[in-house]
Amino acid sequence: MVNGLTFSVHLLLACSAADFMATRVWGKTTIGVLALLIQGFLLMWTAARYDRRADQRVVPQEQELDY
Repeated sequence: MVNGLTFSVHLLLACSAADFMATRVWGKTTIGVLALLIQGFLLMWTAARYDRRADQRVVPQEQELDY
């Protein structure tokens, strides 16, 4: 949900506010590049959290199978 929302906002801004996304922040770094980096970080962070929670849910079930 979080990743889809950030992707949608990024896509909407890229299509409708190209001048805003092309605004330089630092050197040749633009707001669009920063938004892309933040989106990539969020994607990796949520994937890591999901993997951690998924592993915690699977382990108790595996222990039940061991007799």
